[in-house]
Amino acid sequence: MTDPQIAVLMLGIFILLILLGFPIAFTLIAMGVGFGYYAYYDPERMQTIFDNRIFDLLVNQTYSVMANDVLTAVPLFLFMGYIVERANIVDRLFYTLNISARRVPGSMAIAAIITCALFATATGIIGAVVTLMGLLALPAMLRARYDTSFASGVICAGGCLGIMIPPSIMLIVYSATSNVSVVKLYAGALLPGFMLAGLYLLYVVGRVLFNPNLAPKPRPEDVPDVSRGQMFLMLATSFFPLFFLILAVLGAILFGLATPSEAAAIGALGGMVLAVAYRAAAINDGTETAPWVGQRWSGLDTLFYILGYGGAVTLLLAFAYVAIRAALVNYVGVPMPDEPGFLIRAGSMLAIAVIIGLLSRTALLGTLQPRRPEIARMFVFGGQGALIGLAGAAAYMVIFEVFQLGDMFSRHETNYRAFDIGFFTGLAGMMMWRIVDQDKLRESIYLTVRTSAMVCWLFVGSWTFASVFSYLGGEELISEFVLGLDLEPWMFLLLAQVIIFLLGWPLEWSEIIIIFVPIFLPLLPAFGIDPLFFGILIALNLQTSFLTPPMAMSAYYLKGVAPPHVRLMQIFAGVMPFLLMIFLSMFLLYQFPGIALWLPEVLYGN
Repeated sequence: MTDPQIAVLMLGIFILLILLGFPIAFTLIAMGVGFGYYAYYDPERMQTIFDNRIFDLLVNQTYSVMANDVLTAVPLFLFMGYIVERANIVDRLFYTLNISARRVPGSMAIAAIITCALFATATGIIGAVVTLMGLLALPAMLRARYDTSFASGVICAGGCLGIMIPPSIMLIVYSATSNVSVVKLYAGALLPGFMLAGLYLLYVVGRVLFNPNLAPKPRPEDVPDVSRGQMFLMLATSFFPLFFLILAVLGAILFGLATPSEAAAIGALGGMVLAVAYRAAAINDGTETAPWVGQRWSGLDTLFYILGYGGAVTLLLAFAYVAIRAALVNYVGVPMPDEPGFLIRAGSMLAIAVIIGLLSRTALLGTLQPRRPEIARMFVFGGQGALIGLAGAAAYMVIFEVFQLGDMFSRHETNYRAFDIGFFTGLAGMMMWRIVDQDKLRESIYLTVRTSAMVCWLFVGSWTFASVFSYLGGEELISEFVLGLDLEPWMFLLLAQVIIFLLGWPLEWSEIIIIFVPIFLPLLPAFGIDPLFFGILIALNLQTSFLTPPMAMSAYYLKGVAPPHVRLMQIFAGVMPFLLMIFLSMFLLYQFPGIALWLPEVLYGN
């Protein structure tokens, strides 16, 4: 057999093995090492068993994955999604949107799609979104007498939107595979993602208008009537926090304020802040019991409380000052000095925190203190963290002085800002650590590490496999075969999308992107196809892999948490109209490529 024939055999054996259920990442590595040992074996010189270039290739590919800056964003976005999922934000969001849309036909389905879109955008994990919404929204819709198939299709389709709408993890993986800028991919996916979500909403409203029995109008016991003030408060505490978190992450990426990895770090921190804020509110409302209830208050706790309360109020005042100052300078045009002098002086904010903390024990600020002991104990934790932060800053200064790592301590007070930084970092860190549900935090970290490891090992295996496959001449053979068919560009696009559609039945999107999409990428220049446009088409197409029977994974996710009377065939029937919406969106995108290419051109040029 010739080397190209061996390469085709290698690909065929791999497909057979994954259909038999072998672990894909390690199957790729085993196939790459096994066939690579043959490809790089040199019979003309004496070789030991480990004296083969395939092992160097495997090590180099592993290092390349670990050193890839683009992939750094994957675990951070995953953590943001997992921590938001476990912060009980989604149930509030769905409840609020359901009440807000109560006068729209199919109001509960509309609320479910918007909730799915927002939550899927934050997490990007299809199984998590469909499962959680299946537990939350499906029983509510069935109680409201919604058609079972219609309600199931709404949840399955809405849960898949996270593949498309930025900040999508799938687009990050495609960027690492194709070397297309992830920033341009996010800009290109924005309008198609909203177009698809809009088609879902139009379908739901139109279908209910023609057949009201699918989604009867809500009864008073299903959706309570609330005032405008109550509605605004509910939106302010459920919809806007998550919406602004996603908007801040996307805005930082699209407008060049941060790299995707930096924006993902902002999102992860914002997810932690949301989780802490919602749990603190639940403890304050009495809906959750704080683990520190019943702890005795000591004299030392009073000192911690003064530091914690004063530090927290000072942080809020500082953030408010910076925000108001930025608004006055950037939007009102009020001239102000470049830097607020009193805030940059070492120890100034620390002194303000102590003063405010001491005043909190007087009648002047005493009325502003928390009345519930559980909330007051949170500031005690903050004071403990503040002292730990001060100790860390002191150790930092001593180390630099003893080892003479810097000589500016006596001349520049900016070095002593370490005490301010340590104080407020320790305060915020300890408060967040003690308030957050630590069991859910550990689960989020574990799931983040597990999913990130899966993606990284897939990259290691795929790049090793692809290197050996190309070295044996398999890539060139496939290119010659496809080019020899003399296809038109639209025919090649159709062929590629059909193959990806069929691969979506047995495989996850990550495996398709990492393993099979690189086979098509070298062919794009020959057909004059923009790889950015190709990636957006794939992102739309891959949603079908979760919705197409008989391997519709979103349907199986939903069946696993649905009431026993909900049959799998009913779920399959419900997702079929949404599959047509996906195909319609792909057709519109092909006919009007500007839907994907206009925004990247406006923001970044050609």
